[in-house]
Amino acid sequence: MSKTANVVFLIDLQNGFARSDLTEQEGGSLYVPGGEEAGKPAANLIRHLSNSIVVLSQDFHPADHISFAANHADVQPFSNVYLRPGHNGIYRVVGAEAGGRVMDVDTDARGYITGARKEELLPAAWQGALKQTLWLRHCVQGTESAAFVDPIMAELPASVVGQLQAPGAQPVLSGDDARGNQFHVVRKGMRPDLDSYGIATENDGKSKTAAPALFERMAAQLDADGIGRILVGIGGLATNFCVEFSHADLYRELVPALKARGIESEIQILTDISHGIPAVAPDKSWPDLGAALDRMVSLGSRARATEEFLRGGGGE
Repeated sequence: MSKTANVVFLIDLQNGFARSDLTEQEGGSLYVPGGEEAGKPAANLIRHLSNSIVVLSQDFHPADHISFAANHADVQPFSNVYLRPGHNGIYRVVGAEAGGRVMDVDTDARGYITGARKEELLPAAWQGALKQTLWLRHCVQGTESAAFVDPIMAELPASVVGQLQAPGAQPVLSGDDARGNQFHVVRKGMRPDLDSYGIATENDGKSKTAAPALFERMAAQLDADGIGRILVGIGGLATNFCVEFSHADLYRELVPALKARGIESEIQILTDISHGIPAVAPDKSWPDLGAALDRMVSLGSRARATEEFLRGGGGE
């Protein structure tokens, strides 16, 4: 008889999203309303797990990241720019939105904005390009902003904490605890020229983080351990951005890897550790928070609190 196991995905439970008081020197803040409440139920969930897998995504931006408004001249946070890859595959800005129009821009050698021109671009210059929102500085590598919130840090194995505190930018960190739980930290947003909302797929829809390779290893290990079914929980910050994008990644990358080995899976959205961004972008291009859960459930997932997840809460 096959066995069942739990796999939990905790998405971006970091100070940069859960705190609003961090300075630029501390890595900045892109505060998610209610984000400070997510750490405790997530930590409680970890404490009650045994022989499970916990995967934490970590936004891990270099200071010169292309998505930071502060790295461009004459643009405001939460405005949009358009990116195209150059001959070397590195993304650069080709236009910036202003007053409902897409304007030509002057850029430096990296493709970052040094000043905006007055000419409006013809659609051929920007249609089909990658649209990027410019954010406040957040989760900069090696800063307090990039660190996981305190309740999560208190539950991580010492080996993982040591790796998190070490210099460098390893894409995956791993370790075990005394209850047989395996922990993996997947870092994303590490490329200066490309943002990553999802845990596995970067924002160009083609480039991948280290997560797909990790998912393959996880599936192989679960199969070798005789696991025939896994209950997957996912939650974190923000519901309608990195949680929703990562949730879609699980269906694209994890579920097929499991299915190829005959392992069934059910995905549950952990509602008490998920908080979203209710504000709407001026052009209404942001994912609507009110419909985020509905969109995820439409893929086949269920919305559950962590206590229900711990009870193995499948079914209706």
